[in-house]
Amino acid sequence: MNNNENDHRPAGLLLDVYRAHRLGDCTNGGISAAADTLLLIGVLDERRARTGRITSLPSGCTPHGVRSHVGGREQISPTVAVRIRRHAFIEGSYAALVGVEWNADRRRYELTEAGRVVMFGGNYAGTSDSRLGELSERYLGHRSMILPIHDRTEG
Repeated sequence: MNNNENDHRPAGLLLDVYRAHRLGDCTNGGISAAADTLLLIGVLDERRARTGRITSLPSGCTPHGVRSHVGGREQISPTVAVRIRRHAFIEGSYAALVGVEWNADRRRYELTEAGRVVMFGGNYAGTSDSRLGELSERYLGHRSMILPIHDRTEG
């Protein structure tokens, strides 16, 4: 993602990454392997069809920019979207965070690992901000303040 003065500057909801340190990196080098925060910028709703279209977060759900100050230093958080899918064998849907990046030529966000299978790498992200719970309730029918990060690829 290229963020220069005239380029797109994402805004979204800042999420903290939670990982089990005793297991080491199970993401196989995924976006949450080194990041302490992720910036949630949109929703990829694949319950009916896999369009790859990432929609913006609802109004009022984007208080933070991509640059944040943590511990007195500026950091740039990787951008993610909530991917909503239907369960394969039971009724209902589930959500997971997936890496996305800005495509300046197409002027939209796209999956970082487009065309590859991404899976749960052992880390989660969440926030105490109620807007994440409201967002999950809107799409899943229940509140979730923490979501799995699907950032592991193999091969």
